[in-house]
Amino acid sequence: MAKVTVHENEQPAAAVAEVKSNQVKDAKGRLITMRELDPVQESRLTIAVGPEMAMNVMYMNLYAFPVAAVAEIDGDDYPVPQNPKQVETMLAILGKHGLKAASSWLREKSKEEDDATEAAAKN
Repeated sequence: MAKVTVHENEQPAAAVAEVKSNQVKDAKGRLITMRELDPVQESRLTIAVGPEMAMNVMYMNLYAFPVAAVAEIDGDDYPVPQNPKQVETMLAILGKHGLKAASSWLREKSKEEDDATEAAAKN
């Protein structure tokens, strides 16, 4: 019979990586890296979801734009969705927790930009 020897690992646990300004952790602990969409990406997303859904401001702001802004989840790359099915797939991957985290990041980014614009206008 084989003899098994167990050695205790004396090394400290790896330090938790700091979350960067373009990253957010969701309630499941996933690290989500966000991207800022440029005007071309935004226009392509609008075309990708189709004219009916593109006119639905609530759908675009609550679902399509947050999903499109997700660049990575735990190191796995995700491109900007190119059709409605890809938007739905990303919604399924993110789930409620991921979508909430992505939406919160977008709102915070928008608030920062508004504050910067307001400060520049005062000067």
